[in-house]
Amino acid sequence: MIAIIAILAGLLLPALSRAKEKSKQTSCLNNLRQMGLALVLYADDNQDRLPPPEFDPDRIPGSQPWRGYLLFWDPPPKTGQPANPKYAVNLGLLYVGNYLRTPQIFYCPSLKHKKNLLIVFEKKYFESAKVPWPMYAIDGQVNTTYTYFPQTDVPAKLPSDANRGWTQVAAKQTELSAQRSLMTDLIYTWGTLAHTSGRNPYGLNVLWGDGHINFCTTRAAFDTKLWGGTGGDPISNVTPGDNTPGWRTIVSFLRP
Repeated sequence: MIAIIAILAGLLLPALSRAKEKSKQTSCLNNLRQMGLALVLYADDNQDRLPPPEFDPDRIPGSQPWRGYLLFWDPPPKTGQPANPKYAVNLGLLYVGNYLRTPQIFYCPSLKHKKNLLIVFEKKYFESAKVPWPMYAIDGQVNTTYTYFPQTDVPAKLPSDANRGWTQVAAKQTELSAQRSLMTDLIYTWGTLAHTSGRNPYGLNVLWGDGHINFCTTRAAFDTKLWGGTGGDPISNVTPGDNTPGWRTIVSFLRP
């Protein structure tokens, strides 16, 4: 009898694990949908303009992908203090503007980051018993687990960038493209992709420029060479979380 129970458990537990992850993936997609709707409302109230993206190499030379997951940014470093609304950036403008007031929506439930990585972005990291969310936890920042990078279909301004298939950043909602991502799960390392499994070995949840969402598996974007291999630890200037050209090439390949 014990052996039979063990066999049944061995059969059921993987199925339950897959079902649990599928539920998390669906919840993550719903987060993206809600943020997409909030962006539409924001643009409608701001002459079609989107929240200015902090990661925009044309507007802010030298800016890097990590600036795309900021919600509040108030350097020099501050910790343990409430986030100052006037330092809201990117999607943080949706929060302070009352377009999206549910903090949990800014956080994917399927993070796989190791606890020793600085890039652990659970909501609880940005709140305490004394200071509710949003609280500065490190470097005067409050971060989300999604990267905001609104793209157009217009080739990048620099010919060398355009030749790589990169496009210009969208400043207005009407400049967005249904074929280009507006927001994605955090692109950091291959080993920290949020929703991968044996059945889904690679992929990202994506919000596209026309507002639709899906789990994207465009094969070209998931060439492990672009990701610096299949590990979970960042490799300086190699893995996309620390490599602007690699990051931009990955998102340039993503398609619905």
